Amino acid sequence: MLLYIMVITLALIGGIATMLVGLSQENRKSNPEYERKTKNNIVKLVVIYLIALIGFITIWALVD
Repeated sequence: MLLYIMVITLALIGGIATMLVGLSQENRKSNPEYERKTKNNIVKLVVIYLIALIGFITIWALVD
């Protein structure tokens, strides 16, 4: 059970950190084109995290 909590915690920290970097003011200054694509980039990140979450739940269900 501890391993599951650790994996979920790391995934949440990674997701939050990714969002913070993507929406940071410094990132917008260094790449002005990024701001125009923010919605598209966030959608891609959410899809990646959802696929990872579904994969994790599937593996968890198969192992249990």
